[in-house]
Amino acid sequence: MAQPGMDPNAQAYAPLTQEAQALFDALPTPSLLLGAQGRIHHVNSALERLTGHPAEALIRRGFDLIQTPHTAALDPAHDGAQEFAALRADGTSYWACLTTAPLPGTPFRVGQILDVTTRREAEGALALSRQREALGLLTNSVAHEFNNFLQILIGYIDGLKRRLGDRQEPFIQRAISRSADATERAAILTRHLLAYSRRIAPEVRAVDLNAILADLADRIAPDLPSGIRLNVAPTAGLPQAISNPTQIEFAVRHLVTNACEAMPSGGTLTLATFRVDPGDRAMQQPGAGSVGILVADTGQGMSPEMLARALAPFQTSHEAGRGAGLAIVHGLMKRQNGTITLDSRTGGGTEVRLSFPAAPDRTLH
Repeated sequence: MAQPGMDPNAQAYAPLTQEAQALFDALPTPSLLLGAQGRIHHVNSALERLTGHPAEALIRRGFDLIQTPHTAALDPAHDGAQEFAALRADGTSYWACLTTAPLPGTPFRVGQILDVTTRREAEGALALSRQREALGLLTNSVAHEFNNFLQILIGYIDGLKRRLGDRQEPFIQRAISRSADATERAAILTRHLLAYSRRIAPEVRAVDLNAILADLADRIAPDLPSGIRLNVAPTAGLPQAISNPTQIEFAVRHLVTNACEAMPSGGTLTLATFRVDPGDRAMQQPGAGSVGILVADTGQGMSPEMLARALAPFQTSHEAGRGAGLAIVHGLMKRQNGTITLDSRTGGGTEVRLSFPAAPDRTLH
């Protein structure tokens, strides 16, 4: 009788001979034998090392033990390769590829599971590069057309200034002022879009992120939707950042807009600065410190699937046809030698960190 909790079909087959088991265990690739209904009958030590699970657990629970939740069930009788998202015993994830084939003269199928994470990431990087190239071409075309219309508006606003500039009616003065301000911001946006499409590195210099964030918060606070509370948290003694202040504002405004749309019923929007000290092993270049800006919300958050492709061009959590997602912000950060990182979970809000190289030996007090 099969032991409680064990595969009821495991005893339907005679166990491997010691010689066969030794040969199977000596295989360098993670391998397994499958019995009736695709149940795991035996695994080798290489598969134990790959998954981090002992053979007994893999035999007892099968593929459910290593597949990520919500992954389509595998078909062990399928002769082709099947790739799936997998989890190790320590919780780390990887992409795995399962291939099986009948074992002649036996009721078994022999299979192997390979870690194909490197290939999947390389393919993803290539696809992302092509998408960004397409986005760059589209952005360049749109920005040029928009700039043509913008020049017409600027010309007419300048004419109105000359003809109505001495009129003291509040509405006329307010209309001229706000129109001029809007066209200036539109011109800045157009330059950013052209810089993105042409892959031009922006001019960078040492800037005070605390001062930039405080000024920006003062200007965006009056325009925030009702029900959204703004929390600004500067970091004392923050080193200066090597960056472009205009592009910082563009990126933060984009993130603020996303955060507000993620909180339709209200919530808290946090704008903060942070620092990562030199030598921090969590950094890609631990020898140099970095500083940055955090934009966080208490909104609906993103699913793991959406988070995984949030930086890809044309990805958005809103209805189709709205915006280019975070791809433009990502591109602007890369051109400043900066990085963008996201942390989000469904129903748990989103945190976005924009990190920049810290200016050497210059600390603000």
